[in-house]
Amino acid sequence: MEMHILVIFGLIFNFISRFIGAIVTLDMFSKSKERRHFLQLLGWIFLLNSAISPFGTTLTQDLFISNLFLITNVVSLNIGLFLLITGLSMYFITYPRNIVVGMLIIIIIIPIFVFILLDVLIAINISVFFQFLIILIFLTIVYSNRKEIKNILQYSYGLIVLLMIFLTSYVIVNVYIITSVSDYTYGLYMSTDIIAIIAYYASVAMVTLLGLMVFLHLEQGIFLKKKNLLTDDYSHKIGNILQIIMGAGSTIKAYSESKEVNVATDLILERSEEAGELIKKIRKM
Repeated sequence: MEMHILVIFGLIFNFISRFIGAIVTLDMFSKSKERRHFLQLLGWIFLLNSAISPFGTTLTQDLFISNLFLITNVVSLNIGLFLLITGLSMYFITYPRNIVVGMLIIIIIIPIFVFILLDVLIAINISVFFQFLIILIFLTIVYSNRKEIKNILQYSYGLIVLLMIFLTSYVIVNVYIITSVSDYTYGLYMSTDIIAIIAYYASVAMVTLLGLMVFLHLEQGIFLKKKNLLTDDYSHKIGNILQIIMGAGSTIKAYSESKEVNVATDLILERSEEAGELIKKIRKM
């Protein structure tokens, strides 16, 4: 049985959008070398794999290999989702490395062991449960840190609210599809239910695009926040230094009888006043 054309289009769109996310994050990581960017980059790479691996099921008639592609698909999606969400969360909270590594081990090992020892459907259902759990944890983290997030995003705060709404919608759509679609298979790769396919891949597309937009706006918010802090800090410190220079220059001029010293002092005071005006302009930027 072949994939429905809408499923193929959905997988291709997923691949393209995730590839863009990987390129953008790679550029960020190459410049910053920060841990959150590294985790996000790994997340996009695993999500890319989850968009490619379903096509493997159409290339073989061997049931075991076909199931292997399926389990690779769902586990890759969970790893990517977990790493991406962890990376996004690190803009406002920090995670102990042991927790991140421990969660990854659970996400990977349990479904694989169940697949080998029991059944692929049980392994996939466990992975889907992990997926919902990851999303629930992220929603809880965002809600608990909403003030800090709003401080970073400011006018773009609505984007993360939309992301939370579509993540919730994604879970609801998945539950509905699992319980209602007669020819349900994971990812609807072999389904013929057009409405279910459109609903599923539309929700995935919106979550992917909003996730990328939130990432870019978080980066912009962090940049502007740092810029404002540096502007205020350095302009304040330089202003204090100029006040000392001007005070010292005025004192030297008051007590000096040398014409050369007074000329030099006047120049110092004049340039200090010009520097003071520049600082005022910087603070207004």
